This record gives sequence, C-alpha cells and structure tokens, in this order.
Amino acid sequence: MSSTAAAAPPARRTRSRPPSASSRRSDDPSSAVNANANGNGKTSPKLASPKHLPGERTVKKLRLSKALTIPEGTTVYDASRRMAARRVDAVLLTDAQGLLSGIVTDKDISTRVIAEGLRVEQTIMSKIMTRNPTYVTADSLAIEALQKMVQGIFS
Repeated sequence: MSSTAAAAPPARRTRSRPPSASSRRSDDPSSAVNANANGNGKTSPKLASPKHLPGERTVKKLRLSKALTIPEGTTVYDASRRMAARRVDAVLLTDAQGLLSGIVTDKDISTRVIAEGLRVEQTIMSKIMTRNPTYVTADSLAIEALQKMVQGIFS
C-alpha cells in the first residue's frame, strides 16, 4: 500500500516595504506638514493643498452634458428620434415663452404611450409629461441636487 502525500506549496518570499505615503496620511492637519518632512526635521515649503468638502461643489462644476430641450407641442415620435440621436433618456419641455414646463423620460414614453397603445406620431409630449418638475440651478450645491433627487425618488 503506497501513500501519497501532497507536497506543500513553496514558501513565498516577502519583502518588508516602508509604509507608503497614503498609509501615513491622517485627517490631522498637522500630518500634512509631517508627511512633507524630509528626514532632517525640516519641512518642505510645499504644504498639502486644502481639500474641498463634497458639499461645496456646485452643479456647474460637475460638467454635466447639456440637456435636450424641445417645445411641449412636439410629437412623441419626433421627440423620441431626437432623444435617440443625442443618446439621452430624458427631455426637458418648454412652453411658448421658452420656460421649463415639464420633463419626459424614456420610461414615460414606454408606460404612457406604448403600453397604452397610443400612436407616437399623433401623441403630443405635453399630454404625457410630468409637469412643473423640481430643478436646481447651476450655482446650487451638488449635495443639494442629490438631496432633491433622493427626496423625490428620482432614478
């Protein structure tokens, strides 16, 4: 009777590395100076740049793509073609004065038009739009926009 023993895998060699700069960082403001120490007790003249708080970023700084805006009297067919050409899933609708009057998403088109058996060539966007949508300005804080989205359960 022969017994076969499984050979143990070869031992891995490990080298001890000095801690990286990222592992030495902390939220302590004095650590920015200490992290710049050059070993002789002196600090380099370059201090860590101040970090911006996430809530300080404005919507404008997010560099979002320009929204597709069309008149509310546009047919669903024409709006859908324009949405597809721009590869967007929502369109903003404007009234006769050019003011925001509503929004329509691709989900709105599928549930309010296609599923209901309406004709896309004859259905006007104003008939299916969500009126008076909640919005923020470009100077609004990004965190404010996120809070509005969460509160309104937008997706």
